[in-house]
Amino acid sequence: MRKGFLLIPLAVVLVMALIFGGCKAAPKAPEEILIGSNAAMTGMFGAFGEGCVFGYRAAIEDINNQGGVYVEEYGRKLPLRLIVADNESNPAKVGTLAEDLVLRDNVRFLISPDSPCDMHNPTSTVADRHKVPHIISGGPLEPWLAVRQEVTPPWEYTWFTGFAIATPAAEGDFRYGKPGYTSMDTWIGMLNAFGGQTNKKVGIFASDDADGVGWYGIFPSVLENWGADVLGAERNLGLFPIGTTDFTPIIEEWKDYGCEIIWGNCPAPDFGTLWRQCHTLGFQPKMAIAIRAHLFYTDVNAWGGDLPLGVAGDIWWTPNMKDSPGIGGTTPKSLADRWVEATGEPVNPAIGHGYPSIQILVDAIERAGTLDPEALNEAIGATDLMTITNRVVFDQDEHFSRLPLFQGQWQKVDEPWVWECPVIFAEQDFVPIEAEMLFPIPYD
Repeated sequence: MRKGFLLIPLAVVLVMALIFGGCKAAPKAPEEILIGSNAAMTGMFGAFGEGCVFGYRAAIEDINNQGGVYVEEYGRKLPLRLIVADNESNPAKVGTLAEDLVLRDNVRFLISPDSPCDMHNPTSTVADRHKVPHIISGGPLEPWLAVRQEVTPPWEYTWFTGFAIATPAAEGDFRYGKPGYTSMDTWIGMLNAFGGQTNKKVGIFASDDADGVGWYGIFPSVLENWGADVLGAERNLGLFPIGTTDFTPIIEEWKDYGCEIIWGNCPAPDFGTLWRQCHTLGFQPKMAIAIRAHLFYTDVNAWGGDLPLGVAGDIWWTPNMKDSPGIGGTTPKSLADRWVEATGEPVNPAIGHGYPSIQILVDAIERAGTLDPEALNEAIGATDLMTITNRVVFDQDEHFSRLPLFQGQWQKVDEPWVWECPVIFAEQDFVPIEAEMLFPIPYD
């Protein structure tokens, strides 16, 4: 009888050991999730960095106001914190700064603002070396993809949300066959709408960096297939080094040939110099499309006088986009209002490229339930998310998600900043037209 009583406590101890022995404590959670951005906050590409980083910080503020992002592995929400390193628009500094963010600051993610590809390619190399998920927040597909395909193996930890110049989405992608997801769509749409009211003689220009050269290699044939008479493409007329100060020989050829359209891709300071000399020499085309140069108020306003009037180009975000939610109650309009209140300037469209990068990271963390880099990298690749710049879905081969594109044009407005760039052409039903195009460009 006594022996039986001794066995009862022993059995209870064994049962309790089995129950509680199988319950492991949650691993110790970090105090915060560190995100690193190697950004051009100053220098030639400073407007890209300024806008994207504002978008990053706005999204981080929104998620932290909800207590942070829930990580199942730790059973709690964790706040996000952004660490920004200014590369000063110098490609030679990018790789070192990215390495420092990973090794010294111990960031778990890297995010790169929209900028020419040589400004974020080194970060992609660092991300793969250390297996740190990396998102590029805007830019052209083709120049980046050309480099990625030459890397062995191709970068696996970098994911890119941006625009394609001419490469359509693959069959099976929700964007397949839909207009408005390549620059070519907007170009052809603009040409169809207004090009027939010109003599179809076109002068082209581009800077000799990766973006400019990539554009120059594609666009002349697009124009010619449409029916344009393109001047000098076979001898690279209009292809120039960054920092060129005298465009007189190019402009004189355009003027003598009677070009009524000029179209190109270069940084804003270079186009400002070219466009000022066009005015001085009395060359007045009916259309001026200055891709990249036209993007930011601070850049075009620096041209001086009425030089911004009528200059147009691709844009990829507007505060009036529909069906494009932010975090919590944030909308494209309220995000734009935050920018205006903080800066006193009209909207920088790069905020719409920066904000969704944080949305993608938060969504991936919540779906993966962990901060393990391999699991998170896989979760980012599986993203299908409505963001403040509309739907993001990555192509698994390209590691790229095409964002919608439309056309904007600088026009005068009755605001303290004088200039705004409203949408004047769009193919998407969720992008409203905001103004009529000024055509031909009015000259005083």
